[in-house]
Amino acid sequence: MGKGFEIKAIGGASEEAKESIKRDIERALFDHFDSLSPKEQAMLFRYERPKSEKELAIIQLADQETSQLMREAGREPYSVPFENFHIIPPRPYKELFARDTVAASFCVQQGIIFNDEQFRDNSLYFGISAFHELLHLKGHLSVQVEEEKDTLKVRGSLYRHGVTAYSSQRANRKNQFHFHLSGLHEAIVSEAEKEFFPKLLNLPELALEKKGMNSEKAKALKKKIATQNGIPEEDIIWVDEDGSDYETFSYPAHRRTLEYVCEEIQKQYPDKFETPNEVYKLFLNAHFTGQLLPIARLMEKTFGENSFRLLGNMGTSNESAILHLESLQKARSRYLRESLKGK
Repeated sequence: MGKGFEIKAIGGASEEAKESIKRDIERALFDHFDSLSPKEQAMLFRYERPKSEKELAIIQLADQETSQLMREAGREPYSVPFENFHIIPPRPYKELFARDTVAASFCVQQGIIFNDEQFRDNSLYFGISAFHELLHLKGHLSVQVEEEKDTLKVRGSLYRHGVTAYSSQRANRKNQFHFHLSGLHEAIVSEAEKEFFPKLLNLPELALEKKGMNSEKAKALKKKIATQNGIPEEDIIWVDEDGSDYETFSYPAHRRTLEYVCEEIQKQYPDKFETPNEVYKLFLNAHFTGQLLPIARLMEKTFGENSFRLLGNMGTSNESAILHLESLQKARSRYLRESLKGK
């Protein structure tokens, strides 16, 4: 593996087969364009536009900051090359993604793709999205590699990505595909966006954007938008000149659920954690290391039995996050009542 780039492979296939799959993913990172299919290469050659100097500076900052988070988690960092970032027009982008997204990362293909329509005139939003997708890309990655007995064909599939856990190939063959912790995964990544944003604003290439967002006019517009839409004012990262369009940090309901979990764990263990943010760092570190057991134990001792599984069932929809927050609040109340009875 290249410096800092780690992939874990599990499954019944030979070590040679596992190493082959790992080399393919490593090649996708460090020799990205050549690793793509001829069809993908032709699509990018036709539609991809060159990145501006400002966009290159933004990508570089996001890469540096995600690498620093890797160091803090005990992982050796690595950089994602500029060529792994693709900015294409809305039509081909929407052909690739049926779901409603504006940017996406491919952990196996080691690439990040952006819908140009959303970012061409919005450097702050581009910066937050680049950081978000890079954080996904650099998360813990493990694959399951199996050899089909009848055909001897080797098949590799995602097993873990960040904190998200995927079903086994055996379950998938029985049409029982499922995954867990995806909502928590997005909560961890989107919470990190907020800590990254001040650094993005201080990028010299974004001096005009910073001046604009710190103007009295922009502050007034953000206050108005926050009041009208019932969102925290500090969640608004960008607003246009007349307030008709704006952007916020992603996954607000998921962030609130994670914040609540961190707050309650800190209350349960005040001698161990001085602030809820220290608890959040455990979740962020798990994103890079895949080590969830310490978090699961803290959850069980704060919210009760099966509470980590409950958090793991939170999906990526806003409704799912709201429902799981309510369930965790009830679980916490029950745990505290039962603890008082036991005294």
